[in-house]
Amino acid sequence: MLCLACGLSQAQMNHAVPDPELTPETATPWHYTLGLRVRADDINQDTHSAKLRPVVGLRYGRWRVGIGDGQEWLRFNSFRKEPSLSYQWIEQSDISLGLSMRIHNLNTGEAFDVFEPGRKTLRSRVLANVRVTDRWSAGIEWTQDLLNRGDSSTLGLGVSYAWPLSQHSELSLNAGITWAPAEHWRTAAGIHRESAGGLTTGTGSVGSGLSYKHSISKHWAWYSTLGVNKEVGNVAKLSGPHSLVNGQIGLLYFDR
Repeated sequence: MLCLACGLSQAQMNHAVPDPELTPETATPWHYTLGLRVRADDINQDTHSAKLRPVVGLRYGRWRVGIGDGQEWLRFNSFRKEPSLSYQWIEQSDISLGLSMRIHNLNTGEAFDVFEPGRKTLRSRVLANVRVTDRWSAGIEWTQDLLNRGDSSTLGLGVSYAWPLSQHSELSLNAGITWAPAEHWRTAAGIHRESAGGLTTGTGSVGSGLSYKHSISKHWAWYSTLGVNKEVGNVAKLSGPHSLVNGQIGLLYFDR
């Protein structure tokens, strides 16, 4: 959910970091992004952990793999983007509509990570974002388990506010909710949580987040994020923790 909410500040970045050096047009249709990030999970729990992960992105026209390129990161907060294969059907300054597919880990509830074990499925996503004002944006996301392995579907709604700090940096605040059928909540809860079989369809998760990104030069940038996800409704009645705090920090290199 936080990935959706943090991705909602898309078109605002044209105004937040207007340095013309950062968005040149080049002759080649291919662009790539490389980097490293440290991801910390369950910071507020005894199970907290930190992992070092590579960041790889590729863009060809309207097709994206992962982050894509530096221009996309500048505009769309794409450092939070899940590692998926996507196609940007509509890509304008005030509205965007994208279609994507990714491998989803049913055991961890996260996007596919080659280093993480667990049962996998293929999830599709439709994501629409609209810029309401220069700083406010809103979005809606629909996902579907294409292999029918228990992840079912989800509907997410979110809003985001972008606060430019300088020509090269921006702070983003966001919030969102997730609605899903009972099948999704049972799978997301896992077999170890008591009474998970009694979950029903409805809203089961709300999230909020804070993210900062800074362009160091034409090719280099760094970012950091902090997100809180809280269970609500019937999901919050299960045993175990009902809120999780996650964060990450990363360094990126863009081919421009």
